Amino acid sequence: MEDSLSQGIPSPSRPLTESAITPDRPIAFTVVPSPTHHDPTHPEHPRRVHGLAEAAAEAFGDSLLSVPAPAADEDDVLAVHPPSHLDFLRRACAQAPAIIDYAPTYVSPDSFDCALRAAGGTLEVLRAVLDGRAESGFAAVRPPGHHATPGQAMGFCLLNNMAIAVRAAQRLGCPKVMIVDFDVHHGNGTQETFEADPSVLYVSTHQQGIYPGTGRLEERGVGAAQGFNVNLPLPANAGDEAFGQIAAAFLHPLALRFAPDMLLVSAGYDAHWRDPLANLQLTTTGFHRLSQSLVEIARRHCGGRALFVLEGGYDPAVVREGVLASIASMTGQAVPYDRLGPAPVPPADVAHVLRAAQVLHGL
Repeated sequence: MEDSLSQGIPSPSRPLTESAITPDRPIAFTVVPSPTHHDPTHPEHPRRVHGLAEAAAEAFGDSLLSVPAPAADEDDVLAVHPPSHLDFLRRACAQAPAIIDYAPTYVSPDSFDCALRAAGGTLEVLRAVLDGRAESGFAAVRPPGHHATPGQAMGFCLLNNMAIAVRAAQRLGCPKVMIVDFDVHHGNGTQETFEADPSVLYVSTHQQGIYPGTGRLEERGVGAAQGFNVNLPLPANAGDEAFGQIAAAFLHPLALRFAPDMLLVSAGYDAHWRDPLANLQLTTTGFHRLSQSLVEIARRHCGGRALFVLEGGYDPAVVREGVLASIASMTGQAVPYDRLGPAPVPPADVAHVLRAAQVLHGL
């Protein structure tokens, strides 16, 4: 830590006072379990969110505003995906079960309908935030979305729920949107959607060298949007400390510079040390602190308007604890203890990555 401080990387600060404010409006929440989108042998399975709705209701009670999850209107989806992509998904589901991407990404007969409901639930939470019924919100939906490009399903993702929500937010009066993606895998689909759009700032933390192989430091955006794409590829075992440094050195300064109207978060809990697909070694406490920093950003710059959308996370206990930790940050509650325990290995040094990214982005 002493070396990183000497090189200009801030140490993680304690959450500021406003992060512990109890909001005067509830937190919008929905769970879309999509039980008929399933492959019993696949890690992206309905058991990921089993019992989550009940656990959230028990933990937060009247602090949650439960919202429905109807299928998204096709016009909302077409703001991101061309008609050919929707036609492909319909045809694939008609021939299901099938594998449509090497990740592997699967479809069952109802998968397209499930994807529309995942996008629709995300949009309903967004609307509850933007019409003032809720201060912020969490859409715990599946199938996830951030790997889906406008024209291709991939990485367990069929429709890009995050990108669809961004375009809806802009139509509903939030022209500048900041996305923070803390899934352990790079959100290549979200990046591709907005890489030439300076109205969207995309920031991704992810483990270097794993699927999908994108998200290099040098990928900074295209044309007028160069500098509006910030990738932080991290070594394995980065751990909680690294994410505290990232919040202080990148997330807060980038938000100050960009001045977003709304914050959207691709919340993937596969960065947890127990996740079977990667090993960034975060803990539940780390997710809570990171979420607190994001809530602070939303309150400082966006009138509290923040939407978290579930992406990855393939240990059901981790997903449950991670989602509850993020919602706790929105309600101003502390996580009393980490039921899953500390990471089993020491954290890796990430100072060289963060220094390079600071120079690249003028921070």
